[in-house]
Amino acid sequence: MSVEAEESNDLALRVETGVETAQVRPGGRQRRSILEKIAFWTSLVGFLGGLGGSIAITVTSGAVSPSIIILAVSALISTVVLATGLRWAPLMSTLLGGYNLYLIFTEPFVIQSLSNPYGPNGGFPHFVMDVLVVACTITTFGTSLGAAVQNYRSDSRKAPRWLLPALGIVIGMIIGAIFIGALAHPVTAATTYTNGVATVHMNASSFAQSSVTIEKGAKVLLVDDTTAVHNLYNGSWQNGAPTINREQGAPLVNGLQVSGKSVTVGPFAIAGTYHILCAIHKGMDLTIIVH
Repeated sequence: MSVEAEESNDLALRVETGVETAQVRPGGRQRRSILEKIAFWTSLVGFLGGLGGSIAITVTSGAVSPSIIILAVSALISTVVLATGLRWAPLMSTLLGGYNLYLIFTEPFVIQSLSNPYGPNGGFPHFVMDVLVVACTITTFGTSLGAAVQNYRSDSRKAPRWLLPALGIVIGMIIGAIFIGALAHPVTAATTYTNGVATVHMNASSFAQSSVTIEKGAKVLLVDDTTAVHNLYNGSWQNGAPTINREQGAPLVNGLQVSGKSVTVGPFAIAGTYHILCAIHKGMDLTIIVH
């Protein structure tokens, strides 16, 4: 049998069995599969969401989130790489997607938003955007991994059987998360005590409560529930600017850095009203009332 006849029979067999082959183009490019196309678009949405989230956090809290900026840049690189159609593009997109998932679930602003949909830094709209970015990043990672496996283990470029059920699960997660978030009530913090010391928690960009009342001679325990860095001083935010001012009788708080740990301020020996601010996060104030 001639070479031409063998190629004709092979093509007929592939048409009959419904197997779509990868069409390699000059320069090592190939026609993108459905998995690569989905990964491209979800990566693009992830980039836009990360960019928007970074801008929103900077405007509302006055602090830049390096992790979200890195996430947006990684998603942009993934989008550009997938657009090339190179055979190794899905593999690189898989690595970037996995890294972005790590950034998302270790980023204080994202954790805060997902745990408190009506919290600071954008409230419910920010929560919805975070849900979409998480869903897009998961989808980018999964479809990129599937495309990489197709490219290196099989000639088939057809959509796998698991694609539609997987997309259905992701869409269901998005709808369910947004629905539950819409029904959630804003988290309000009450003063708790640790070994008899009044305890005030801090989230990514604010104190969990705006004020705390203690007895004369008592202390206040400040607990950072995230890995966000806070730089604390005596004073308060006024007209959008941090105003450092140590009231008479206030314990000295001067550039006290807290990140994922707890610190004790005090004792407050004189009755009165005192203020502590974070110089990094806009509007982050705590009023301490001493009786």
